[in-house]
Formats: sequence, structure tokens, C-alpha cells
Amino acid sequence: MTVILYFTVMNEINLEYNLEELSRAAELKLAEFGIREGQRDGRISGVPDARTIRYYTTLGLLDPPQTSGRQARYGPRHLRQLIAIKLLQQASLSLAEIQTRLYGRTNTELEALLQTAAEQNRRQPAEPVSVVYWQEIVIEPGLKIMAEAGWHSRLEPQLLEQRIRAALAALQAQPQNGHRRN
Repeated sequence: MTVILYFTVMNEINLEYNLEELSRAAELKLAEFGIREGQRDGRISGVPDARTIRYYTTLGLLDPPQTSGRQARYGPRHLRQLIAIKLLQQASLSLAEIQTRLYGRTNTELEALLQTAAEQNRRQPAEPVSVVYWQEIVIEPGLKIMAEAGWHSRLEPQLLEQRIRAALAALQAQPQNGHRRN
């Protein structure tokens, strides 16, 4: 209910945003949904910045803004679309799938989609946190190998050795403090 009431009130007021204001309004609304941080795996940011908003517009996920002189102006519909995109991304949908779901939606349909996505997001339990333990082997001062505890190579020993030699060669070829090693 909160989502529909919020967007209905915004529509009556007929707010307009510039690009920065739209991003800030989206940040506040996403915080209400508890997804301001984005996806847990870090693939997708939570708060869309100006560049992301422009990208979504070029993909057709967001309606083109109204222009006043050289200034782009965004309204409540743009905010609805932006929140819907981020909620659907949180549900692990690709941008192509989101585009299909959002294309041609009316404001009422967007509000219903937001309501449904928000309810599903609230019902999903938090993912358990997994802890990874690392083993560290010091080869010489300044050089160590780190591996996840329990790691076992799936490579043939010769191929693994070849990769380690290539990594060492790359490290030795890198400049240190602006100078090449001799």
C-alpha cells in the first residue's frame, strides 16, 4: 500500500527532477525497499547515477526526459520506471528481461509491478553469509601465495606450474617505483 500511495501522491504534485535530483529521489525510495546497496554479489549497483540513468534511457528502459532549453527534466513516471528497474534487477532479471516487462506499461501497471516486487523483496529471507578461510604460504619476503582452505587444483601439474611461472614472469616485468627490475 505504501508504494501506491507514495507514487499517487507524487503524480498529483507533478514533481520534476533534473538528473541529479532523480538519482537522489531513487536513492531515497530504494532505501525504503532496503535495496540501496544493490545486489549482494556486487554485479549491480543499488543507486543509479546519472550515467546509468542515461544508459537506461538509451536502452528504452526509461522514457526520454522532457527538455526545457538544454536541461533534461524527469517526472514521477521516470522515478517509477527507475525503481521498477532496480527492483527487477534485485530479482536477478537481466536488462533485456526487464525491458520486456516494462515496455509500454501504464503508470497504474508500473505501480502494481512496484507493489508486487516490493512485497516479494520483503518476503525473501536474507542470504546466509559464507566465510572463506585462506591459507597463506610465504615464498620469500614480499611474495606469498594465497589459496582458499581445502583448495585442490583441477589442472594437470605441468599446466599449473606453467601458470605460476607466467605469473612470476609478469611480476618481474612490472616496474617497481617507476623503475624496471634488473
